[in-house]
Amino acid sequence: MAFKADISARDAISAPFGGGGGVCLVTLTAAIAAVSVVCFTAIWPLRAMALSHEGGPIETIAAVALLVAGLIALKRYTGITRLYIAVVCLLLTERELEAQVYPEGSPGFMILSGLDDVLDVTAVRVVLAVIVFGGLIWHGVPNGLRAFRQREPFLMIFLLAGACAVTAQVLEEFSSAYATSLSTMMWARLFALEETLEMFFSVGILASVLIGWSKPGIEETVNDITPRPDPR
Repeated sequence: MAFKADISARDAISAPFGGGGGVCLVTLTAAIAAVSVVCFTAIWPLRAMALSHEGGPIETIAAVALLVAGLIALKRYTGITRLYIAVVCLLLTERELEAQVYPEGSPGFMILSGLDDVLDVTAVRVVLAVIVFGGLIWHGVPNGLRAFRQREPFLMIFLLAGACAVTAQVLEEFSSAYATSLSTMMWARLFALEETLEMFFSVGILASVLIGWSKPGIEETVNDITPRPDPR
């Protein structure tokens, strides 16, 4: 029992100077980068528009982040009850991309048009709905509540990503409702901010999938440790 107590004490002492410091540094860097991007978008909306158009760099980054998150989720989160994670990420990827952005007859246009046709089939929609809502009921909600109580980092990032998505939707609704009374500069600013926040949402989903549940650093028991002879 003394061995176990010593190991726990060493872990508790070294934790703040190990992985925790790296996580804080990455979080701070990401926060500074996000604030910088938002400030750039708000101050120079016309320049940001050049990056925010349909099929532009910002939309591409968002789609790639969601696609990578979906593929990683397929590999990492196996089982029928966790399949919804990958399905939702891949559906969001398809929603983020527009077939009309690509030239008619190009591979991108044909793939996205084919996916649109497949997703319009009622049977496919029913199967996807069962996978998503079934997974949320049996896995997502119970584990989400447990992660919230444990303040899991992946859930905190997921909630921040969700807040970005909600804010982007509010900006879209506002700009649509008051389109006639908004100046060109203000409309461009709202549009660029909306696309930027949607990109933050996608990157946040990818980060959440990559982080996943935290694991204890050391889970040793007395029986796992080979006793050594006392040198005295």
